[in-house]
Amino acid sequence: MPQGLENLLRFDIEGEYFQNNFYLTTSGNFRTQTLIDAILEVGADRILFSTDWPFENIDHAADWFDVAAISESDRIKIGRANSAKLF
Repeated sequence: MPQGLENLLRFDIEGEYFQNNFYLTTSGNFRTQTLIDAILEVGADRILFSTDWPFENIDHAADWFDVAAISESDRIKIGRANSAKLF
């Protein structure tokens, strides 16, 4: 097996490939359990708060995010800090 492919498969099995190469957004899925699952899979450092205006209401998204059952440090990262760091 080529070494590059072997490394890709190793990353995929360990979840590191997604943790190092992707960002997820909340757009289109304002469900707390899904957000928690994403945090557990890739970490709060790789998730960005977003909406898909005009298809989603920004107020509804913000209201959900403000009370989602996540830690305040994760809320700060997802809501602002990750985006500021990325851009």
